[in-house]
Amino acid sequence: MLTLDQLISEATALPDTAKTILIDKIAESMAGQIDRDLLREGVKKAQERIAAIDSGAVQTIPGDIALAQIRQLAQK
Repeated sequence: MLTLDQLISEATALPDTAKTILIDKIAESMAGQIDRDLLREGVKKAQERIAAIDSGAVQTIPGDIALAQIRQLAQK
């Protein structure tokens, strides 16, 4: 089995088309982990925002005002 350094050396020596296929296969093999990581990050960010609202560090915009602002942006 190749060491990580050997694998990197072999992979970087491949023609561009082969590198593209390799990158695609590696990304495909990590898709489940990436999805879980994104979900965890999203939950963490939501918890941070809720904590900021609860502490009074930030104020929310009332829904009717936010909707009016969105409508104005959509009309531009």
